[in-house]
Amino acid sequence: MKVIAAINGSIAAESMAFYVLKYAQVQNLTLVLLHIENKKDNLDDVEASIKRITTLAYSQDIKIESVFLHGLPKQAIKKFISSVHVDTIFCSTRRNKKFTTDSFSELLIKINLNVDIAVVHIVNINNIMDLSNITLSINEDKLSVKKFTFFATLASAYKADGEIYSLSSISRQKLSIVDMHEARERLSAINYNLKHYMKLANLMSFNIHIKHDFTYDEADSILMHIVKSNTNLVIVGAKRLSGTLFFKKEMPIEKLMREASINIIAYYTNED
Repeated sequence: MKVIAAINGSIAAESMAFYVLKYAQVQNLTLVLLHIENKKDNLDDVEASIKRITTLAYSQDIKIESVFLHGLPKQAIKKFISSVHVDTIFCSTRRNKKFTTDSFSELLIKINLNVDIAVVHIVNINNIMDLSNITLSINEDKLSVKKFTFFATLASAYKADGEIYSLSSISRQKLSIVDMHEARERLSAINYNLKHYMKLANLMSFNIHIKHDFTYDEADSILMHIVKSNTNLVIVGAKRLSGTLFFKKEMPIEKLMREASINIIAYYTNED
C-alpha cells in the first residue's frame, strides 16, 4: 500500500512531506512523491524538492517513489489512483480567505476519490521536525476508527502526547445557564464512549487525555484552545462537500486554516 505526498516545489509542500515520511514509516507504507505537471509550478524546484525528500527517506529506510503525471489534473489523478492501492493523499494548501480556492486541495476534496485526504496548512516549519503535543478535535464522542488511527499514527511517529479535544455544541443562550449536574452527566457519557480509544492508546504506548468544552462556535473554541494550550499540531475531521455548498459560506475549517497560529491538518475520510 502507498501514501501520496503531492509535491509542487514549494516550501509548504516540502514541509508537509515530512509529516508523510513519519506516517509512512510507522505504517510501513511506500511513499509516493506525486507531481502533476502544469504551467504554475517550476519543474526545477519540484525536482530539487523531490531529491531532498528522497534523500531523507533513504536515510530512514522508508520506501519511496516519484511519479510525474501529465494532462488535466482531475483525469490524471483519478487514473493514477485507480491503478494503485492508496491509503491517503497528503497535500499542502496556502493561507487564503477560502483555503482551497483554485488549488489542488480543492480538486481533491471535490472529485470522487476512494481514498482518504489530508490537507495540510503549514504555519510553523520549525514544528514539523520535532513536536511534543498533537490535538485531535472532535464533536462530542463522534470519533471514527479511521480518524483515531490517523491521529495515533502521527502521535506515535513523533512520540508525542495526544489530546482529544471534545467540543459539545450548545446555543449561546444555553451556554450562559448550563446546569452543572447535567453538564457532568453529558461529559461522563462522552468519556465512557471514548474509553476504548484510551485503551488502544495505552497499547500503543503514547500518553493521551481528553479535554472538554461547550461551545456555540467550533472554530473560535479551537483557536482559543490553541492559544491556551501547548499543542504543536491540530487535526480536524472534515467533510467532502459539493462545490456549491462548500463555497456558499465560510466553513469552520476555512476559518481555522486562515487564523490558526500552528499547523493544521484537515482530514477527509472517503466515507465522509
